Amino acid sequence: MPNQPTSMQSQSPLSDAQDSVAKAHRAVAQAQSHTTRTMLSQAKNALEKAERAVAQMQGDDNERAVAEVTDDLRDAERRFAQAQGQLPQDEV
Repeated sequence: MPNQPTSMQSQSPLSDAQDSVAKAHRAVAQAQSHTTRTMLSQAKNALEKAERAVAQMQGDDNERAVAEVTDDLRDAERRFAQAQGQLPQDEV
């Protein structure tokens, strides 16, 4: 059965952004613990998708949630930059 939203699981730009940012955090955490070009590339893709999702939710009435998701994204971006610095020299 496809994973379709139900009335209990309403999809909105805000919930999509929250999900995307959470996935980006997981991808960055994996890149930090297993720093390879592939993992960094996957984390970068997840961050780009999260950035698009966050851009789509701008203007949402729940300003606190928007600010929190935006802060979470910025944190993931900082951690990604740190992970990039951990790439072994033989993989650069």
